[in-house]
Amino acid sequence: MIVDTSALRADFTLSADVCVVGSGAGGSVVAAELAAAGKNVVVLEEGRYWTSADFTQREEEMYPRLYRERGTKPTADYTVLVSQGRALGGSTLASFCLCFRTPRQILAHWAERFGLDELSHESLFPYFERVENQLAVKEMGPDQLNANNAVLLRGAERLGLRGRFMRHNRTDCVGCGYCAIGCAYDRKDDALTTYLDRASKAGARIVPDARVERVNTTDTSVRGVSGRLTRVEGLHRVAFRVEAPNVVLAAGALESPMLWFRSALPDPRRLVGSSLHLHPYAVVAGVFDETIAAWRGVPQSYVVDEFLNLDKSIDGGFLAVAASAQPIATAASLPALGADHRRLMDDYARTAAVGFFLHDRSAGQVRRDARGQATVEYRLDDDDKRDAMTAMRRSCEILFAAGAKSVVLPYNDLVELHQRTDIKVIEERGILANDPLFLSFHPQGTLPMGREPNASVVDAFGAAHGVRGLYVADASVFPTSVAVPPQITVMALATRTAQRILAA
Repeated sequence: MIVDTSALRADFTLSADVCVVGSGAGGSVVAAELAAAGKNVVVLEEGRYWTSADFTQREEEMYPRLYRERGTKPTADYTVLVSQGRALGGSTLASFCLCFRTPRQILAHWAERFGLDELSHESLFPYFERVENQLAVKEMGPDQLNANNAVLLRGAERLGLRGRFMRHNRTDCVGCGYCAIGCAYDRKDDALTTYLDRASKAGARIVPDARVERVNTTDTSVRGVSGRLTRVEGLHRVAFRVEAPNVVLAAGALESPMLWFRSALPDPRRLVGSSLHLHPYAVVAGVFDETIAAWRGVPQSYVVDEFLNLDKSIDGGFLAVAASAQPIATAASLPALGADHRRLMDDYARTAAVGFFLHDRSAGQVRRDARGQATVEYRLDDDDKRDAMTAMRRSCEILFAAGAKSVVLPYNDLVELHQRTDIKVIEERGILANDPLFLSFHPQGTLPMGREPNASVVDAFGAAHGVRGLYVADASVFPTSVAVPPQITVMALATRTAQRILAA
């Protein structure tokens, strides 16, 4: 039921009970749940349909195939580069398979501040279990600990820091290490191989290469969507319409609000595009005497969660994980120029790295510029800057404790430390607008949920306030940063959204 769009030459119209825009963690779940219940479902995905046979393990080929803007969408002042998937299966195709349930403290905070009492940890428990069973989630262990993760564990243990093995959605992993550019061995239990497969077998029609340009409405009710195929055959770009009384936006925290803007959907409080959190990520690298070969094995199997103490503070803190990348991405992210950069790359095989995800309080926004493109405005506030400096210090300490001979900080120019006392340079340099450069793999917010229509865009089930038949099922519904990688949260909430549509 996956449409071969290369064979389409004429404009076309489809009818459905539900049209799902986006096929990643949220859209795939909604499609599978509704199709299994007998609903007529159409899924529209802007990216192409790639399979494991297309995953060549070559960076220069796979980044353009799997990522929007090759994974380098910058914020307005280049503080953060945002990576988002654009393919059938969305960002799950390029994920590291990290499976975290929403922390119960976050859910309690959402209930207290935003009136989301329905989203207690206890009420979400069966949804977590349902999703994890579908994804075959399991805990990693010592057998999945590559040399890079072993450095993180060793350093953390020597410093007495709390850590644990992570839970992943991968089965019989061969340890090739190419997770970020697609699994050529079909060992990820991602959206494409699980939920979309289930949706297709239940009768859902899945259309890749389909850019939705507008959600069509009459008065306050949804009537469907319209757009064009991204494949260009000759001089004609095929136009399409899907007529449906229910539309689910699942295009991600940057593209779902952009579709809202293009469709001129109601936004009386100017909340659409606001409350953007990026879960910023940066990397501190350490050079060792021995070979690490960080690119081999499961990239992230162990996490240090000592500094994400949500029992003390619902805001702030960070997770520390092992970090690795293939040569092109590594070369692009390392500081320095010329001979210094060459020297760092010469040490590639002996380099281990610690990455940290900030539980950001900073809130940015997505806006539509004069050309109709997404502009992302985001800067770290003072509290998050302090957390970022703490994260860099702690990452240095972990690497030195594990035996690193030198440590490289993620500033734009080369800042190389040779002993622990050199860490004081972090306080001296601080955090500037685009130095160091952060990455983001988990944008969230922008269409926040809440009980009160005058303070939120959707309700606790993802149903839009004031637009009948319109739902949102991606990370844009989070009212705050979720503190951990969001895949399981998105999928659990999307399962609830599907059940609400069935009950409507």
